[in-house]
Order: sequence, then C-alpha cells, then structure tokens
Amino acid sequence: MNSLYLENSIIGSLFRFFSPYFSTATRPTRFLLTWLVIAQVALQAFPSLRFLHRNFLSQVTHRCLNSYYRALQNETVTSHSLRLQTAQLACSLIPAALQNEPVFLSVDDTTVPKFGKKFDAVSLLHDHACHTGKPYVNGHCFVSLTLSVPVLNQHEGKAPLIRYLAVPVGYRMWTKEQTKLELAGDLIEEVMPLLKDRQVLLLFDSWYAKSSLIERVLQYPGLDIICNVRSDSAMYELPPLPNGKPGRPKKRGKRIHMNDFTLSWNMDGMQVGHRIVLTHICGNRRIHAYVSYTTSGSQRLFFSTLNPSDLHMSCAWQERKILRDAPAEGMDYYPLKLYKLRWAIETNYYEQKAFWSLNAYRIRRQNGIEHRVNLVNLVHSSLKMLPYLDKHFAKYQNASPQELRSHISWQIQREIFLGTLVSKAQTAKNPTDLVQALCKLVSSTSEVA
Repeated sequence: MNSLYLENSIIGSLFRFFSPYFSTATRPTRFLLTWLVIAQVALQAFPSLRFLHRNFLSQVTHRCLNSYYRALQNETVTSHSLRLQTAQLACSLIPAALQNEPVFLSVDDTTVPKFGKKFDAVSLLHDHACHTGKPYVNGHCFVSLTLSVPVLNQHEGKAPLIRYLAVPVGYRMWTKEQTKLELAGDLIEEVMPLLKDRQVLLLFDSWYAKSSLIERVLQYPGLDIICNVRSDSAMYELPPLPNGKPGRPKKRGKRIHMNDFTLSWNMDGMQVGHRIVLTHICGNRRIHAYVSYTTSGSQRLFFSTLNPSDLHMSCAWQERKILRDAPAEGMDYYPLKLYKLRWAIETNYYEQKAFWSLNAYRIRRQNGIEHRVNLVNLVHSSLKMLPYLDKHFAKYQNASPQELRSHISWQIQREIFLGTLVSKAQTAKNPTDLVQALCKLVSSTSEVA
C-alpha cells in the first residue's frame, strides 16, 4: 500500500498528523499504532481491535492481529503521553493575535455502564444523568479534562470572531486507590506546565468544589476558578475594620446566606446578585460569590476567585453572543457568563458515547481499559482540531467532528480502492482476476460504509 502515502493523499495527511502521538515508539510500532487510529476514522467505530483488524487493518497492512495487541502494550506509549500530545496540539491552535486571551480547563466525570463483574474496578455507581429510573448503575467512572482554546473563526464577508474550541484532553479511570478529586488534580497538573504563561480559568460543578482540590490547583499563579457550589456553602462577610478595642481582630464577618444577596442584575434571563465574601473552601482568599434565580424559581450559588478587572478577554470579538454581550456596567458579573463554557465537556461526553464507541469496550484490565478510552478520545479530539491545523480540512471548521469523519472515511475507502486496483492491474495474469478483485473491493467497501 505504498501508493497510499502520496503527498496529497488523505491517508498521507493522517499519517503525518497522527504519527507524532507515538514518536517514542519504534518505527514498526509507530506504523501499526498510526494505522490503528486511522482505522477508527475509516470504520467510524471501535467496538474491538478484532473488528478493526478484520474489516480494515488486514487489508492495508498484512500484519496479524497479535502484532497490534503487542503494539498497544508498548510501554513508551501511555495514556499520559497521549493526553500530553493532545494538550500540546490544542495549545498550538492559538494564533499569535490571541496569545493573551484566557484558556479554560473543565473537569468532570462520566459513568460507563457495564454488564458483569469481571472487569477491573467495576462497582455500583450513582449516575445523576441516568434516565432509566434507577440512579445506580454497575460500571466504571472516568474523570476527564477538557481544554478550551481561542481560535479565529472566519465568517464569509465578515471580520473573524473568537471561538473557543473545546478539546477533550483525556481520561483517568477511577478506582478506590485514588479519589476523583485527586485524579482531577493530577490531570490539571499534567497540562499546567504548558499553560504557565497564560491566564487559565478552571471550571467545574459543585461536586468538585472541595477545599482539597481548590487549594491544590490555586498554587499556580495564573490560574483562577469559577465553579458552582452547594447552596448551603458557608459564606462570610469581609472582616470588620479595627475598632480600637482590645483583643484579637476578627478574621471574618458574620455568616451570610443566599437570601442576603441583592438581585441587582438581569443576565441572560436570570436575576443575579453579587457579593465579595470569604469561604472555608477557598482559604483566606476574598472571592466573588454569585446567586442566580431563574424564572422557574431555581436558585444556584457560584464562587469565583477571578477578579473581573483582571480578565484579559476581548469580549467584543467573541463569536458566542452570550459572551459578546458584555456592557461595562455588568463586568462584575462576567465570570458567571464564562461558567457556561463548562457545558462543552458534557457535549464531548455525549458525542464520544453516541458516535465514537467510548462505552463499547470489552477489555477487562484497568490499564487496557484506560488506554483504549484515551485512544478513542485521541481520534475525537484530533478531528475537532484538524480543520484548524490542516488547510485541506479548513472548510469543516463549522462542522461537527462526526461530519468530518464521514468525509475522511469516504476518502480513505476511495484511496484504498484505487490503490488496490492499481496493484491488481499490475499483477493480474488475466482479466478474470482483475474483475474478481474489483467485485471483492466493491463489496467490502459497501459493507464498511
């Protein structure tokens, strides 16, 4: 299949793109792992390695199934190395004009139901997103990190606007050896060396709003958090000014509650109140607290360590209207707008489960499961970044990664068909052999499609 590696071929472009993920491996191993990733794109599914080999890999590499199993066990290609390469590529997307714009990290976890109890680390888990009427499922829990970076999105006839592209970095599998808070902290510490010169905003929901994680991540000077917290979280007024009386001065004022906030701003259909407070989970830092009330009567509490005046963000050039609509008198409330960017991690979960076979694995061992899940994430995140990294795919910047995968899959099958046709035409002893080869190729291509 050497004819497939032409300079302008889709397969050649994918090889150049995916090979750096496996740069620490030997050349033969890098070759096999790159083909394995391309197979996921070509077949638009990854139910098992055997499936990929039977329907695609055996036709293009002529290597046995065990060769791919051995390649996946290479000790130099780890889940950590895959996540790091994805984060590096995501950072490379940021154009020079947007180097001062903030980047966003989102942390959350997701549940993958599994039948049976012979998987490593399988346990009974609470799934708040389950709609079957049973809040507990048997399965695995994965903690993940999403990196949202600013890119310029060109609209025809209009000036380019800033879009935040949410790139899923990768997963850590939860076991009883580490808490989810510890896994989240590990994921953040993996990527922070790449973001040391940038303004970083960390977004997470109320489950991760714990002092152990907050104190751990706030050690980075360029990082701030914006999070939803429990409605009963303790809040205190700022300490009163010294009154000249003897005794130790108070460290904080009286305790306040959500009802003590004045709803002074209407933002995106919500009534919002804002105060600067002290809390236990953020140590001695003065933080911005927000209370929101919707028309349906629901209320939520948010904390932010970000001082709105320190935000380096070109609000007027944001593609999303909700971020672009930022009057000067309402800038104190802008961190609450930024929290909406956290929803991108939920969208990534949905796409990977619905379209990318994230939950289709049958591997029993923990390391194999985590490696396989990160391989799926690698392909999904790559197709989100590819339109901004390769001019051949630039027209898909406004399309979903699923649309791009369908286009690439068709191109791959076409190139393989033509490459095999040329090979058969050169070696066929009579026209009958060539006709049979064509029939077989047409049949196999239609089955894959």
